Amino acid sequence: MKKYLNIDNALLLLIVIAGIILRFYNYSGLSFTYDEFSAFFRTRFDNLQDLIYYGVKTTDTHPAGIQVFMYYWVKWIGDSEVVVKLPFTVFGVLSIIVGYKIAAKWFNNTVGLITALFLAVLQFPITYSLYARPYVSGLFFSLAMVWFWTNVVFYSEKKHYINLIGFIIFGAISAYNHHFSLFLVGLVGLSGLFYIKKSNIKSYLIACLSIFILYIPHLSIFFIQLNKGGVESWLHKPRPDFILNYIQYILHFSFIMYIVVGLLFVLSFVFLSKKLKETNKFRILSFAWFFITFLTGYFYSVYVNSVLQYSVLIFTFPFLVLFVFSFYKNLKPALKTIIVFVFLVTAIYTLIYERQHYHISYPTLFKGIVIEADKVRNEFGKQNVTTVLDIPDRIRNYYFDELKIDGDEYYSQDSLVDFIQFRKLVEKQATEYFVLAQTVTSKLEYKLIVEEDYPFMIRKKNWYKGSLYVYSKTKPNDPAYSFADSIIFSSIDKFETFEEGWDDVELPYQLSSGIRYKTDKILKLDNHFEYSPEFSMRLDDIINSKTNEILISVDAYMPDNLASPNLICELKSNDKVILWRANKFSEFINVTQKRLSVHLVLRLPEVLLKNPNIEISAYIWNQDFDMVLIDDFRIEVREGNPIVYGLFNKIL
Repeated sequence: MKKYLNIDNALLLLIVIAGIILRFYNYSGLSFTYDEFSAFFRTRFDNLQDLIYYGVKTTDTHPAGIQVFMYYWVKWIGDSEVVVKLPFTVFGVLSIIVGYKIAAKWFNNTVGLITALFLAVLQFPITYSLYARPYVSGLFFSLAMVWFWTNVVFYSEKKHYINLIGFIIFGAISAYNHHFSLFLVGLVGLSGLFYIKKSNIKSYLIACLSIFILYIPHLSIFFIQLNKGGVESWLHKPRPDFILNYIQYILHFSFIMYIVVGLLFVLSFVFLSKKLKETNKFRILSFAWFFITFLTGYFYSVYVNSVLQYSVLIFTFPFLVLFVFSFYKNLKPALKTIIVFVFLVTAIYTLIYERQHYHISYPTLFKGIVIEADKVRNEFGKQNVTTVLDIPDRIRNYYFDELKIDGDEYYSQDSLVDFIQFRKLVEKQATEYFVLAQTVTSKLEYKLIVEEDYPFMIRKKNWYKGSLYVYSKTKPNDPAYSFADSIIFSSIDKFETFEEGWDDVELPYQLSSGIRYKTDKILKLDNHFEYSPEFSMRLDDIINSKTNEILISVDAYMPDNLASPNLICELKSNDKVILWRANKFSEFINVTQKRLSVHLVLRLPEVLLKNPNIEISAYIWNQDFDMVLIDDFRIEVREGNPIVYGLFNKIL
């Protein structure tokens, strides 16, 4: 018993307890993400054969392991969010302990405690401990595999066959967990060939072959998924600064964390280990496993298909930590205690207050939207509120059932088929209030259509990857009322006076009167004019955050025939077009002799804002030289949702 009563185990226990508290705090308030719902709904098959074919082969890009596990877990244990997430959270906690044991065995207990700290209290491992997806599970399985592999290759004199069996089991499980944890299995297996004793080479090769044999049933699925390619429909190709952004994310985008971790790294050379030569093999392995995985994912993403994101680096994340802090000698108890307490305090403070982890993560978007919409309806009276939730019907109905909400009076995604039909829906509403909920994939033009009839935004609530807006037909009586989404910049061209940023109008464009325009000066596009006057300014002059939204609108009137010019928004960097968006007038207007608005809304992709000297322009392209009358060409920049990308990016 006495051998367990020491400062290292006491500090490890403290770290593990901190990791448990940070993961289980407000655990009942957790809800599913879209990715989790996708996996959850794919557990609802009658048999395993259908699950494999319809739930993995034809619809997923991940190996079958975790999907099969979830199928039986949901079937035998339960389907509530807490129950489904629980095993993954447990994997996250166990990873702290196994990570410590590997680092302590490879180097010393000081490196072990630092590794445990990084696995316990940083947002990166905490977040994935709360997702029922094959990330933190793969972290645990990979670490367990490496633990047994270490004993097989470097400490073969003890429990050799037990360790071989452990290596085989966790190697096979890792292969079935995720393609990147499978890649790590290959790296680890290959690495062993350089270090295994000759007397053990036969048993080691048999173990590696056994892992491959156990994976053979999955090979057909592997090749089917490989032929599908990546997920470039939503995942951008990585830029050269990906690794820098990843490190900033790991360290909470926090200057305090940069200082603490930087100082911790520098101190490793002050308290330099005398066993550098003896432990160099582990230093080389740590470096190689992380950077070979990263570089493979990076170049595959750049030249083949996008697969690289932060989540797939979690399997080798501990080895990055091991490498960086592997130079420490084993410190005295007092110094270890100081390191642990300083890191715990700094990381937990920045997690809660700078990263706003619990504000962003509880509840997640879909459940939060349903709860908030129901709250608004009860506050103003259900008969006075029209509610449109632009979230998948299966997810919406899941929460209606869980929260016991009558969803009959909610409009679903079916009402958002196109802009014209949605405008008709809005126009026929007699309610005083209108609620619109949108996700990051929603078309933001819908909220401008709502504002045509409900011009006063009285409330806005934001989540990671979505927002909910509450509108009123009439202006609130409160003298302190202001539009709920702060307006950063606004400009309108009525074609009567020169406005900053707008081209002047040539006289042939102008009419002093028209069918509906009477005394207004308007813009006339016809067979003589392909382009309208243009709005153009430096982007930095009109936005103050990468999460701002740019809203462009124009009123159009077609006197005789329907026409379909394009409303264009264009971004250029040093005269090179980096973004071009267009909405056709025909998407908004299907009648003549009626003044209607055409909209285009842009949420700026973060990757584009890293280009220098960006200029924004907006104009109308009358490519068919149709007759269209134009007025009130306007551009507006709003605050938007500051946390729309906040879980994995810096919050501004």
